[in-house]
Parts: sequence; C-alpha cells; structure tokens
Amino acid sequence: MRYITAVLFCLAFVQVTAAKETIVLAAEDSWPPYSDKAGNGISKKLIQAALAASQFEVEFIAVPYARALELTEHGLVNGCFNVTRQADTEQRFLFGEQVLLIAQASYYYPSDKPKSYQSPAQIPDATRIGLIRGYEYGNAYEQHRHRFQELRVSTQEQLVSLLRAQRIDMAIMFDKVATHTLEAMALPDNSITKGELNHQSDIYVAFSRKLPISNKIIKALDEGLEKLKK
Repeated sequence: MRYITAVLFCLAFVQVTAAKETIVLAAEDSWPPYSDKAGNGISKKLIQAALAASQFEVEFIAVPYARALELTEHGLVNGCFNVTRQADTEQRFLFGEQVLLIAQASYYYPSDKPKSYQSPAQIPDATRIGLIRGYEYGNAYEQHRHRFQELRVSTQEQLVSLLRAQRIDMAIMFDKVATHTLEAMALPDNSITKGELNHQSDIYVAFSRKLPISNKIIKALDEGLEKLKK
C-alpha cells in the first residue's frame, strides 16, 4: 500500500509539473547585486518566488541589457527585467501593476572633481556623462540628454574606470550597484565621489507586446509579488 501511495504521489507530481508552461525571461548580465553576469541576484530570486506557485516554469538567459530589451521587443523572449517604467518603455513593452523593486541612482564624479548638481537641468551643456547602454535614467534626464555628450558603455566597471581616468565628467550609477562594483574591483569607497540623487526608479519586469500570453504572465506575476509583499 505504501508503494502504491508513493507511486500515485509521484505520478500526480509529474502531471502538475508537466502542466506548467515554460516561459523565457532575459536577465541583464551587468547589474549586481540585482543581476550578475550569470543573471543571478536579487531580481531573479524575487521573480522565482513570485511565480513559484503559478502555472509557469521560468527559464532565464543572461545577456547585455540592451539585448534583453531588443529580444523582448521583438517577441523572441517573453520578457526581461530590471526595466524602468517611463514614457519610452511604456510604448515598447507591457507592464504589470506590481513593482519588482525600487532602486536609487545618483551622480558620481572623479574623486578630486566633485560637483553639486541637484538635477539634470543644472548640468551644463556638453558635459561628458557616462551611462550604461540601453539604461533608462528617468523622464527628467530624458528631457535634457540632448545637451550632453553621452558615453554609453556595457559594464559598471567601465564607468568606474572612466571616472577614475577622468575621461568623463560624471556618471549616473545606481547606488547599490556602485558600492558592489567598487568592492568587486577592490577599490576604496573614495575612488569616486557620490553626488546628489538623479532619480529613484520603480523597477519592473517588462513583457513583449508581440506575444498574446504576456497578459497571463503579468497577472500571475502581479499576484505572486503582491503575496510576497504581504
């Protein structure tokens, strides 16, 4: 009887597992501790926990952030994460109601050339600003970006190196990411200087507008994230 019970339990488990639908999410590979080069980090753990009891089985691929956005926009993956919800991304992707996480980004300067800019409006024309390729930096920044000389790179380490070499006048970096990057590079905190807050981002999972299943996934993720918060 015990054997039969065990077999029936296993069969039931297999049926439940088989019933799950596999989806693919693209994780950026250069935003630790939220998402490292393998796509692992805080963001992935939150998504896995939120969808654990859902009808979906999630597979992850790690790619550069700009590539993650491109894959999602063309429907080659179901979605990508660590996306800021703002005017331009609203046009390209579908979003749920629940925020994945909240992150703050500040201005960073070479250690011996700090400034005191309070907002993008105060940054002088032609300022050389280091940014990550494909990242969003808030609606206020978007209104002024045409005045600046942007240098877009692929990794956080490149931003730090550019600041230290004074090849850029400033960079915008997410605070926890900047701290993590300096630690990973074995550099002291004063290697670069942190300035004022540029923006606080509500970070979401973005889903493809080309795939009909997106709304079902969004509903499941929203329900899971809401339960986690409670």
